[in-house]
Amino acid sequence: MLLTTAARKSGRRAAFTLLEVLVVVAIIVILASVATVATTRYLEDAKKTKAQLACKAIVQAIDSYKLNQANTMQEAPSDLSQLLNPPFGGTGFLKNGQEDLMDPWGQQYQFKEIQQGDGSSTTLVFTHAKDGTNTPISQYGTGQASRVSQ
Repeated sequence: MLLTTAARKSGRRAAFTLLEVLVVVAIIVILASVATVATTRYLEDAKKTKAQLACKAIVQAIDSYKLNQANTMQEAPSDLSQLLNPPFGGTGFLKNGQEDLMDPWGQQYQFKEIQQGDGSSTTLVFTHAKDGTNTPISQYGTGQASRVSQ
């Protein structure tokens, strides 16, 4: 008795072959790899943005420090820790204390006063990304826009 193709197939159990399973697993691995790389890049970009915003907040804290009535000389702090405990007394100028002085890579922010041609000065708060690029970051931006090399 000859079985037709349809009769033979109806007797088989429906299942995936090993090759089909391996192809699906390979596709999933490739998609996961692409997603991981993209997510890592976005996380590093977010850290750089967070660092730039923190630099802006520290500059505002330094300006408040200079303009405080108890600071009779209206001088900038000699180091950033004075924003937490001003030598002239009073409360600190940063909302989250020591945490606000640390960049997303665990390093303390740095600052310097830059003298302008007209005798005034501006404060530059900066850090460097520790993501392998060592990109400078300040309140003005990242890379060349940061003005750190001035």
